Amino acid sequence: MGGAFTDPLVAQTAKPGLSPRTALSENLALCLNLITATLGCGILSLPWATAGASLISAILLTLVILAVNGATNMVLVYAAEKHHTFDLGALLGCLPAQGKVAKAFCEMTIWLTVFMCLVGYLIVVADSSELLLPELPRAFRVFMSAGVILPLCFLDQKHLAFSSTLSIAANIYVCVLLATLCFSGWRKPSEDEAEQDFCLLGYGEGTVTMVSALMQAAVVQMCILPMYEEMVGRSPERFAVCLTFSFSFVALLFATFSAVAYFVLGPTVSSNVLLDLPAGIFDNLARVAMAIAVIGVYPILLSSMVAPIKHRNDEGSSRSSQPSVKDREQGWPLWA
Repeated sequence: MGGAFTDPLVAQTAKPGLSPRTALSENLALCLNLITATLGCGILSLPWATAGASLISAILLTLVILAVNGATNMVLVYAAEKHHTFDLGALLGCLPAQGKVAKAFCEMTIWLTVFMCLVGYLIVVADSSELLLPELPRAFRVFMSAGVILPLCFLDQKHLAFSSTLSIAANIYVCVLLATLCFSGWRKPSEDEAEQDFCLLGYGEGTVTMVSALMQAAVVQMCILPMYEEMVGRSPERFAVCLTFSFSFVALLFATFSAVAYFVLGPTVSSNVLLDLPAGIFDNLARVAMAIAVIGVYPILLSSMVAPIKHRNDEGSSRSSQPSVKDREQGWPLWA
């Protein structure tokens, strides 16, 4: 199949004479995909974790966790560029000792965890679609959700920018909805005034929960190398620019979302903020929006599962036909 549905399992060839403007456009798509990779269902539990960790601690932990994950992502990128290996399992296979064991364990872990996560995403989409199609059986809605997502799984990173944009917009909508409720004066009803006490700075077991919730959202290392492989004018330095921009945006979104939801819904906020929103059309739109967000994340996570298959028949290690910046003409600016 040609056009946008070119098989992503086959590496694309270089585009000679690619202009800096086109390179900027395609690397902007990479930024959108990096942001979307962190925006699954995990963001909905951040306000609940914030209630246990305290507001200031939650914001500081958000910055630290994203910085740590960004640094580890760059370690993987530099290692991938050195060994020309673009999936996590194959990269571990380059270890001088027990490389094959590490590769097999890594690939098995990715398949198990990502598979369960993707099954959960299908259920989220199916349950959210009940608002639009209440008469359909749940099993049929799950099947229909898979049918909607399937075409996206054949797109490369550049063409996933559209679904990633919708996913980001959906998360922003939920954040704006919470901010609107905040400024309108609405608060989650509570029978006990003590339940409305907010904690600005504290520490305790809730801090561990906050770290766990953030790691669930921010750990995208298994998706990084497939993205890097398809990067136009690939180089660790250019990827670092995209990663810094993306994670900075994610940090701002996470901190804003957590703070606003915590202030509006209070310390008794549910582990899924959508359950606490006042019933109405905007609440229903928020549920549909999160279904759209999950659809955008699905093919990006799936890329980590197909990466070992994609490179299975490569000689030695997975080598991309997309040349690195050292193999191409110089002269592109760093942001291209």
